[in-house]
Amino acid sequence: MTNETSPGRRAVRLGIALAVGAAILVDLMFLVDIYAGNRTIDLFNLDEGGLVTWASSSATFAVAVIALLLSFIDPTQQWRGVALAVGTAYMSFDDAEVIHERLASEVTGALGIAESYDQVVWPIFYFPLLAAVALLLLQLGQRTPVSRRLIVVGLGCLALGVVLEVTGIGLDKLDYGPESWPRTLEAILEEGIELAGWILIATGAAVRVITLVDSRPSDPPADAPSPTFTALGSQ
Repeated sequence: MTNETSPGRRAVRLGIALAVGAAILVDLMFLVDIYAGNRTIDLFNLDEGGLVTWASSSATFAVAVIALLLSFIDPTQQWRGVALAVGTAYMSFDDAEVIHERLASEVTGALGIAESYDQVVWPIFYFPLLAAVALLLLQLGQRTPVSRRLIVVGLGCLALGVVLEVTGIGLDKLDYGPESWPRTLEAILEEGIELAGWILIATGAAVRVITLVDSRPSDPPADAPSPTFTALGSQ
């Protein structure tokens, strides 16, 4: 990416704009749903496993696809790219099917503790996978500074989303119910930040692909005349 009009630079701008725009749109949809008295829920389906979950799951799956592509074109990502593709593909499936939330609910029910504690239980089960994926993502972007910055910011957004979800327990202890404004604000920010994080990570991975493609010598045009040589070997 050597100039302002390079494909990589344009991809960065588009990815950042898409991440910010998607987060704002999600937050606005939640606010409309709240102030409309939940009348728009049938249109937007903002519940867990609905429209917002689909968007986040799609962004996660985009990372899996790009990681798999990188395993073919980036010698440094031959096996790590496959591992990252498998990990993020599972996370996409898990997000769409709400697996870790359901597992956490089963655990809290079996232990006889409050259901709100599932916000602490699922990160414990999910942490090994999250840590492995985060490490692979950081390794993916280590050779391209712009990719690394986007991935680091994206991972920071995901970490902040987990922190926001865990704070729900503290709000419960302060007697803030699910319909209270602190819990509503926590839910709104969490969903928007998580979606923005995955979009930024996908953008960082895509920029790595673009950088690799741009760095390779281009093939001559198909209609270019073939060079001719004399008997002495000169053109």
